[in-house]
Amino acid sequence: MKHTRITLAILAVGLSVNAWSQTSRAELLSHIELASSNYCNYPNPTGHLTPPPEGYQPFYITHYGRHGARYITDDDPYKFLVNKLDSAQEMGLLTPTGVDALRRLKLAYADAYRRDGDLTQLGARQHRAIAHRMCVNYPSLMQQPLTVKANSSTVRRCMLSMANFCLELKTMNPNLEVEMNASEHDMYYIIPNDSIEIPTSERDGELYDILSEFKHRMLNGRHQMELLFNDTVKAGKFIDAHSLADNLWDVNSDMFCLPELRLSFSDLFTEDEIIDGFRAYNASWCLWEGLMPGAQPNYYAIYPLLKNFLDEAHAMVNSGKSGIRLRFGHDSVLLPFSFILGVQEATNTTDDMENLHNTFALFRLIPMAGNVQWVFFRKPGSDDVLVKFLMNENETSVPIPTDCYPFYHWKDVENHYRTMLKNANITYKSNINEKE
Repeated sequence: MKHTRITLAILAVGLSVNAWSQTSRAELLSHIELASSNYCNYPNPTGHLTPPPEGYQPFYITHYGRHGARYITDDDPYKFLVNKLDSAQEMGLLTPTGVDALRRLKLAYADAYRRDGDLTQLGARQHRAIAHRMCVNYPSLMQQPLTVKANSSTVRRCMLSMANFCLELKTMNPNLEVEMNASEHDMYYIIPNDSIEIPTSERDGELYDILSEFKHRMLNGRHQMELLFNDTVKAGKFIDAHSLADNLWDVNSDMFCLPELRLSFSDLFTEDEIIDGFRAYNASWCLWEGLMPGAQPNYYAIYPLLKNFLDEAHAMVNSGKSGIRLRFGHDSVLLPFSFILGVQEATNTTDDMENLHNTFALFRLIPMAGNVQWVFFRKPGSDDVLVKFLMNENETSVPIPTDCYPFYHWKDVENHYRTMLKNANITYKSNINEKE
């Protein structure tokens, strides 16, 4: 009978995954900011959290979160666009739409100047909101005089994300003891570990060739050339159409992170072109991180983070204490970490780039301030610890049998991921044991 319950639970989860993970044109068009892929702002969680079995109470939350909304990480897109359109204006090649686009670009560039990758006001608010909901959702835990251990990447936007998150926690419960750090000492698991040997793949080069053709086709720039220039032949002699569209797509996407600017470049794209940009970067990230079948498994560089999660959770469970563990980093970690965990939103990948967006969508995984949380529950008099997995604060599934979904038995979770680490046979480029 127990086996039947487990099977039914897994079947039910599988059916919901297939239905939930599909991305429709209607969904994107009704929330067009979702098409900005990893620029996408943090979507509000559903608010549905299944209560734990009777007698169980939360005692530990361990977390990895991406920084909040930010400026573009470098000003190259602005430099390219402003310089090219300035030159075209001097040559009398800009249409009225081109003149107005250049005006808006200069306004956006002036605001972004020397703010490469900086956290925006919205990014700060996103992390304070997530922290606030953590306190509201788990009052029996968060109202205790706990120790909150937090550390971040040494990049400013991550440190400020951590600060805003912890400030909100402290506001909600002044009795919390908050420890914050941002040190190179911890970078071996906070960011991709470049000391790890990544297995090679014979198909990697082929997949990158396919991706290049796909991106150039999705962001071909023909429409933008016609909109902005009155002579596309002359403009085409010094402006590459794909580079024009690609950089405009980046700048337009980042405007969602800066709502106070009240600037947009969406009018320079059709609805189909915005969605095509989403498809291009959806495929790019899937390949870059090695999640696509046949790709070099670059996610190996994230295994130290999984080990850190396991080691610290093991110590907390065995201590009998309660606590909060926070880590703040980047999309280049959160995405492959979600894949390693096998969360439902990250696993339906394919090398069919034309259709990848139907089963795999970045906005479900690495929006600005995206996060993974493991929430631990225990019951007095029982040594059976339960764990719930949250992807962007929504309940999610992992490929571990359970008879109490969305909860999993910690002993099964630890065994599953320890076995994964063992089978990965991780090797390092040097003999620096501290990297392990």
